[in-house]
Amino acid sequence: MSNDLMTQAELSVPYNSNLLVTYKYLTGDREEPTFRTDKVTTIESDLDLGRRNAVTAAEHRSNISWLEDQIAEWYDPSYEKEDVLKELIEKFEVNPTREMEVYGTASFSGSIRIPVDQLEDFDLSNVTIDVEVSSYEYDSNLIVDDVSIEEI
Repeated sequence: MSNDLMTQAELSVPYNSNLLVTYKYLTGDREEPTFRTDKVTTIESDLDLGRRNAVTAAEHRSNISWLEDQIAEWYDPSYEKEDVLKELIEKFEVNPTREMEVYGTASFSGSIRIPVDQLEDFDLSNVTIDVEVSSYEYDSNLIVDDVSIEEI
C-alpha cells in the first residue's frame, strides 16, 4: 500500500466523509483482535490527533535530550544560576513573572454643576469618578483591589 497523497480528482472511489468503516482495532492483545466501526470523519480526527501527538512527543524527547546535556554542563561550579535560568527561558520560550503589591494615589481637580435645590444634599461619594490604571510597559495584568475617594 502506498502512502502517496492524492487530490480528490485523482481518487478512484469518491470521497465520503460519512462512510462507515470497519477495521481491526489494535490493542495490546494481538491474539484476540477486536474490530470497530467508525465514520471516516472520526477516523480522520483520531489520525490527525495521533500525528500531532507524535510531533509533540518528538519535541518532548528533544527537550529532554537537551536538558540531559545541559544538566551535565550546569554542574560546573563556574556556571551562574542566572545563566542557567536565561538558557531555560530561551529554550522553552517562557516569560516568568512574579506578582508584586503596588500602591498609588490618584488625585484630581475639576468642577461639577449641581442644581441649586440639591446643593445641601451634595455628596461627592455619590458621583462616579473613573480613573484608569494600566501597565503598558510590562504588558501585565494589573488588578485594582481597592478604591477609596477622599473629599477635600
